[in-house]
Amino acid sequence: MNNQNKLWLEIPTYVFVALARRGMEKISLDQCFLPGCDNDNRELLEPIGKEEYEEKKHHIKLIYMKCYKCKRKFQLKLDTIKHLVEQKKKDFISMGLVYALDENGKNLGHIGYF
Repeated sequence: MNNQNKLWLEIPTYVFVALARRGMEKISLDQCFLPGCDNDNRELLEPIGKEEYEEKKHHIKLIYMKCYKCKRKFQLKLDTIKHLVEQKKKDFISMGLVYALDENGKNLGHIGYF
């Protein structure tokens, strides 16, 4: 398995967006999130790198992406928040949030939850 395929496996297939009282909507991450680009073809996207680090109660994973339709790069920021439920059992609850960032790391907005 090549490096690109390994990186695709680290990206959630879908995230969920809250629709207030109407439930949740499933959104695919197989698309370009840059303004002005309407690419939703996975074949025109390529994960080109990854960076991971830990912050207090957060595991951050940045996946660097290249879109061949608009010929620009962007990042998917996967932020997994970990919270200790009970000290005795050492059980954790985790929730993941996905953000789109431009090539320079400017936050373009929250995409959804995984």
